[in-house]
Amino acid sequence: MAFSTITLLRPQQHTIPWWKRFGNFCCHIWNDLRSQCSGNPLDQCRWIRFASSLKNVSDNPKDQLARAGEKEAVLLLREKGYIILQQNIRIPEGELDIVARNGSVLVFLEVKTRRKQKFGKPSETVQNAKRQRQIIIAQQFMSICHITNVPYRFDIISVFWPVDAPPSIQHIENAFSINIEKQ
Repeated sequence: MAFSTITLLRPQQHTIPWWKRFGNFCCHIWNDLRSQCSGNPLDQCRWIRFASSLKNVSDNPKDQLARAGEKEAVLLLREKGYIILQQNIRIPEGELDIVARNGSVLVFLEVKTRRKQKFGKPSETVQNAKRQRQIIIAQQFMSICHITNVPYRFDIISVFWPVDAPPSIQHIENAFSINIEKQ
């Protein structure tokens, strides 16, 4: 009985050279350290740990759609040059979807995602009561992070995402201000 030997070939591995991986790793570490040690309170608030929203762990389809819409919103903001400071912050007064920095301006973003526009655009669902609550939560956030004398604004990102189509995203800058009337 004759035995034949089969030589096993190793599959080609497409890896990034170690020096490039190490360089990317060092770049991320350097940026993190620089923002942590920065005297800018906007950079330092990235390191404060808040309780995250319950919708992050929910299997509810509505919560999953909201998470997907927030991911798309974050991608859009990063393309525009925003620095994401915090996401899905929960404090006793409520929740902030995204807190970002655009230059020297602190931006509080409310993300609304819908499958259908039966009752209007997603951004139209942010009524005065929700706006007032967002203002209170933003003030609490700035108090916790010791942020004073920093310009800030409130934006709304409206994500319309039909079932069989890519999302349509609208970013409304300065959607409302602190001086809105109470109803």
